[in-house]
Amino acid sequence: MAVTVLVGWSGTDEGAAALERGAAEARLRDLPLAVLDLSERDDHGEAARRAVAALDPAPPSAQVLRRPEHQDPVDALLDAVPGAGAELVVVGTRRRSPVGKFLLGSTAQRIVLGADVPVLVVKAGRRA
Repeated sequence: MAVTVLVGWSGTDEGAAALERGAAEARLRDLPLAVLDLSERDDHGEAARRAVAALDPAPPSAQVLRRPEHQDPVDALLDAVPGAGAELVVVGTRRRSPVGKFLLGSTAQRIVLGADVPVLVVKAGRRA
């Protein structure tokens, strides 16, 4: 099993930031890229494949994985780590108020605390 960089991708600005940074980490480490499609789309991973293909420079090897139907995104990502042989997990996050974090929890925090490998959490850039 090859060691990879695993990205949790969704069709959001945060997912795009995670994909860009994950691809950069894969190039830096000379590792393949695995992208877990966490979106709610029912397009069989097509949007994720298009996002990967649009990266510049394109990663030399990238695999798009689909989240099992009805599985919580955090659980899906954590479950994908051993199967992907992930050395690093990359996820995006958005800013929430302390009350928002308390009421809704933090997906990124759950991943950081649950992963057995290092997790890189990136923020999406601000739009003008």
